[in-house]
Amino acid sequence: MTDESNSLDIFDMSINEGQHWIVNSDHAMKMFKEHIDELYAKDKYLVIKWATGKQRSLKQNSALHVWCQLMADELNAAGLGMEKVLEHKASIDWTMGGVKEHLWKPVQEAMTGKDSTSSAEKLDYVKVYETLNRHFGDKMGIHVPWPTFENSNT
Repeated sequence: MTDESNSLDIFDMSINEGQHWIVNSDHAMKMFKEHIDELYAKDKYLVIKWATGKQRSLKQNSALHVWCQLMADELNAAGLGMEKVLEHKASIDWTMGGVKEHLWKPVQEAMTGKDSTSSAEKLDYVKVYETLNRHFGDKMGIHVPWPTFENSNT
């Protein structure tokens, strides 16, 4: 075996993450098929679940949490408690979790049919953010940019 083939084998083994595989090349597909053949030969029983499309990244998930906190801070500073945005009767300040549960997730589910932020694809995050940003900009004059390294305070 050449050094190049060894490095490919190491790379392919790194894409085997526990009980699931990321198949994004012909070589990875070949390795996955071999692995499935071995598992079936051993146990004669498999349950296989798959998904297509690229799931949101960990960076996107972290950015979502930062954005939700920034949005909560901005809504609270503008005096727009949850009761004014969601028509609750009690005065409730926004939190990161409140923004995620009451603003982000309902829009995401309406646009994509996915109720979990972890099941969203990379482009879903862009679409949901743009929809919320446009809504809050037009209706309430609030714009919170999507967090990036360039616009973070850290």
